[in-house]
Amino acid sequence: MDKKNSILIVDDVKANLLYLNHLLSPDYVVYAARNATEALERAAMYHPDLMLLDIVMPDMDGYEVLAELKASDASKDIPVIFITGLSDENDEMKGLGMGAEDYITKPFHDEIVTLKIRNQIKIINQMRALDKRLEQQTLMTSIAQCFLADGQIGEQFTKTLGMIGEFMEIAQVLLFNLNSTGEFLVCENEWINPELDLGTRIGSRLELKGPMLTLIQSFSLKDDLCIHSNEPVYKVAMAPYRVNFENYITAPIFIKGKLCAVLDFSRESDAKEWSDSEINLACLAASLFSGVFERESIERDLDSVMKLKSELTVEKERAEHNSRSKSEFLSRMSHEMRMPMDIIMGMTNLARGVDDSAKRIEYLGEVADASQDLQQLIDDVLNASDVALDDAPLSLLGKTVLLVDDVDINREIVMVMLEDFQPEIDCAVNGREAVELFKADPSRYDIILMDINMPEMDGVEATVQIRGHDAPEASSVPIIAMTANVLPDEVSHYLAAGMNDHIGKPIDFDKFMALITTYVK
Repeated sequence: MDKKNSILIVDDVKANLLYLNHLLSPDYVVYAARNATEALERAAMYHPDLMLLDIVMPDMDGYEVLAELKASDASKDIPVIFITGLSDENDEMKGLGMGAEDYITKPFHDEIVTLKIRNQIKIINQMRALDKRLEQQTLMTSIAQCFLADGQIGEQFTKTLGMIGEFMEIAQVLLFNLNSTGEFLVCENEWINPELDLGTRIGSRLELKGPMLTLIQSFSLKDDLCIHSNEPVYKVAMAPYRVNFENYITAPIFIKGKLCAVLDFSRESDAKEWSDSEINLACLAASLFSGVFERESIERDLDSVMKLKSELTVEKERAEHNSRSKSEFLSRMSHEMRMPMDIIMGMTNLARGVDDSAKRIEYLGEVADASQDLQQLIDDVLNASDVALDDAPLSLLGKTVLLVDDVDINREIVMVMLEDFQPEIDCAVNGREAVELFKADPSRYDIILMDINMPEMDGVEATVQIRGHDAPEASSVPIIAMTANVLPDEVSHYLAAGMNDHIGKPIDFDKFMALITTYVK
């Protein structure tokens, strides 16, 4: 229920004060003053909604009092009705010209006095209600702007609670979120009037049982419901769950029709009830928070959908890449296997048809060499297929490998081995190309995989030239020999040339990845 309007009566005649007090006190809070000094003091102290001001007084007349009222910031907005026995129209015009709202003439007539005051109070209340609505609209606009601004949503909630609490001139506003199991409410944001010097409520929990559970269930049935302490039944039932304050408004917040949080408004425990405008504002704030929670939920769902779509796109691209890589690998492998097979078949047919023993031995020697090449190729492929990847911990994402080998199928095999570890791979078909690539961008490469026997420039000479380059990376980049030559003297020769380590051909995958893990951090 809204509080009574207040009226300050100023008249030096005691009988007039008693009369007006008797007439008005049933409907209004009435203050009285016998002279101008008291009138100005009590106007500043009580700030009444309306003043009934006598014109003719001994120390200072009503006109002078009105001028003093209008000159003070504390009282300039108080509306004034003159009460007087003067009947000259000039007196009335003077008062109205100075800012008076109306005139009541003596002797008093009950109905005229009551109607004029009632009409003036009605205008005052309407103007105040309009101002309040404008202030409320401004508040809601500010809150909306706060939520639209960049920043953490938790900080925006806390700032908004402060704006509401200061506007309503109450003790605290708390935001309780319903936990995922629906068993209790947890305070996650708060505004507490700093003048009260109270401890924080952040993290405090309200277990949902008894009247509290009934309250939550009732919220789930009707999404515009709020409860408040104006209702005695709620005030008594909820008293055991209140902390610090018994006078409250509790309004629900919903996502997709389901309760997700509550806003709790509290004022100090006095006899004052919540006004209709305060209850409406609390419900409006809860409705605005529901919109924010709803928006956050939609954005989270959208983010999840977009993330899933992105992951599916990546998987699709990876699958397509793998399919192309495997097709290219199989095509290259088929080509590389046909070459020694053609030699074997051709030389075998020639050996069968020749009588010359020397020729037959030469042809069979070609068959033997081609068979050995084919055997090594098969071993490499099988090894790769066995990778008033689940046990391999290495990730080469963001790393760049310089792969140096003159045999196409050998490069293909190494690239297949490394494919799922996602390095970037540059290829060189001989030592000269490897040196040129390194010198062009020494900081690019995290490791160099170097074949030994290559045309134009072998792996040993390429290593010597790389190590001799003046770039800082020339001495630090790991260089691993890849070779079928694994005799101790040969390996010592490679290490002396500047290589860090070696891996034998055919390449054993586990040893290969362990070696790379050692040198690529």
